Amino acid sequence: MSETELVVQVRGAYKRYGPNAVVLRGLNMTVERGTVYAFLGPSGCGKTTLLKCIVGRQHLDAGEILLEVQTKSDIGYMPQETALLEELTINETIAYYGRMFGMLAEDLSKRKKYLLGFLELPSGNRVIRDLSGGQARRVSLCIALLHDPKLLILDEPTVGVDPLLSHSIWQHLVELSMVQKKTIIITTHYIEEARQANKVGMMREGILLVEGNAPLIMEQYQCDTLEDVFLQLSHKQEGTQALEAKQAIENYPKPKVKPNLPLPEGKSFTLNHLISNLMKNIFFLKRSQITWFMLFFNPVIQCILFEMSVAEPKGLMLGWVNEEILYSDCNSFSNVTCFPSSCKYAAALNEENIGLIPYQDIHDAEIAVRKNRVWGYLHIHSNFTESLYTRIIKNKGVDDNILEQSVVAVSLDMSNQYIGNLLKKALTTSFFTYLDIVKADCHWQVDHIKTPLRFNDPVYGVKNPKFIDFSVIGVLLLIEFFLPVTYTLATLKDKLQGVQERNLVSGMTYLEILSGNAVVTLVIYAFQTFGMMCVLYGFYGHKIEGSIALALALIFLVGVSGMCFGYVIAVACDRDTTALYLALGTYVAITNLSGMFWPIEGMHYILRSVEWFLPLSLASNAFRSITARSWTLTHPVVYNGFLSVLFYIVFLCIIIYLIIKLKKRL
Repeated sequence: MSETELVVQVRGAYKRYGPNAVVLRGLNMTVERGTVYAFLGPSGCGKTTLLKCIVGRQHLDAGEILLEVQTKSDIGYMPQETALLEELTINETIAYYGRMFGMLAEDLSKRKKYLLGFLELPSGNRVIRDLSGGQARRVSLCIALLHDPKLLILDEPTVGVDPLLSHSIWQHLVELSMVQKKTIIITTHYIEEARQANKVGMMREGILLVEGNAPLIMEQYQCDTLEDVFLQLSHKQEGTQALEAKQAIENYPKPKVKPNLPLPEGKSFTLNHLISNLMKNIFFLKRSQITWFMLFFNPVIQCILFEMSVAEPKGLMLGWVNEEILYSDCNSFSNVTCFPSSCKYAAALNEENIGLIPYQDIHDAEIAVRKNRVWGYLHIHSNFTESLYTRIIKNKGVDDNILEQSVVAVSLDMSNQYIGNLLKKALTTSFFTYLDIVKADCHWQVDHIKTPLRFNDPVYGVKNPKFIDFSVIGVLLLIEFFLPVTYTLATLKDKLQGVQERNLVSGMTYLEILSGNAVVTLVIYAFQTFGMMCVLYGFYGHKIEGSIALALALIFLVGVSGMCFGYVIAVACDRDTTALYLALGTYVAITNLSGMFWPIEGMHYILRSVEWFLPLSLASNAFRSITARSWTLTHPVVYNGFLSVLFYIVFLCIIIYLIIKLKKRL
């Protein structure tokens, strides 16, 4: 047979996954044009690894693979797993791969009709997840045959298939090889069905034990079945296995350069591949109602819940031990009287929405605090009004007893810092209000005992800022960053189900896969951002004092950085649990270290030095400066925020590229 009639040649193939885990040991294999080559061997013997090397998904450590086909689109590949998107229907799956292979609509329709009938598939409207295992494998085989490839590589195509259909599939494969001169490599657990192949290769422990025509092999080893031949060869190998394994490790070849892949990568970007990837994402979203809800409504709901839950505390209660009116209450006194003046302070507290619960003594008030009935208590001395008046009139020269009796003693529960500080502020503000009241009603000259501070209108912001106005920026950017992360992890799902591997074998590149997902992610992200901005800045009235366009540009870049971070997780992780832990771990770290809910100035100086390496630290400060200070891109705080996000995007893209390159070399 001439050299040109050899479609697949494997020469001296070596591959291992660790120093002592040699999978292929100098394997040689030859597949002629127009033949069905049945590849036999137990699980773990290296069959799937060899097939992945042939289709260009793994590198050999040594040796070479020569293919007669020119491009990946000339190969029809059916992996061991079904490698199908469970959310798609049979028709959608066929349309997706038909577009990927660049098939014309008319040709695709004819091919689909033929394959659905030949493989006895159910209605094309059936969803993949609702199919039985055998039906799903037949759909997988349908995809491998769809574009009528020159070389078919089928990994266990008849597992779980009805015997009659299995016989029909074999007959079709034999017919393809004889009539259309297709070359077919097929692995199978069913040794005896391999007798229908033109050529059989038996593999064990990374070595091809024998290769040739099934009847000739049985005649050579004087056996009635291929199973007996394989058993005989396995016993023979068993005797020398330990020595061969040791020699394989000791004499393992170490070429300076790893062998090239048998097929070129091809174009890095084609329109058909991009469109097919968009179709797949649209089909997926259409079939997943929960995903629709989570993507479009959950962000808005989170913003509404944030606004409803992070409001200023109301209905705060304080204990009130007023010894001036020990056996009475403020209602018993005339509104125009200045005794007891402590009642005017109680009125000022009510204006600050602070409720007062009277207690007879300090002991009862203390118990109320410990039982969480009040957030603290105020103690008014029995001579408070007289002592305070004396202190005001005399100004100087009052004794310590007068000073002590003119003080409102405050004891607070400071276990909740925010509420404690809020009460401190309210008590202080209300006391100044109280002084203004007694000045107007009682004509006490109180100005000289007020604090010598005057707060003018702030340069930026408002006089009485609310925590929600500060934290809304952190919530917005945090959601904007992690929303794209959640959807880009759908790439990981394709990877775990084998869909990504199948696509890469079919000629699609990582750039096309990531680009298709990125387009859909950014469209979804735009709708999510619009919804959240309407809720936070439209309905709830948070203000953007500066450029809206600049704020939206920063939000967009934050989303892109989140998308890139999601892709890093997707390409780096091989398990969904690992991806989940990584995403949750970084969520906590970014939340704590980015200064979105607590000023960066409060961090340890070592943590402050890593601001540039976090995607949201400088960005949140820049966004706050745009929305609250009206600063423009010329201000260092703003352009440093933009630069930090751009740096993070570039850095993550480099990481993605390096991970992909590293995994392709494995």
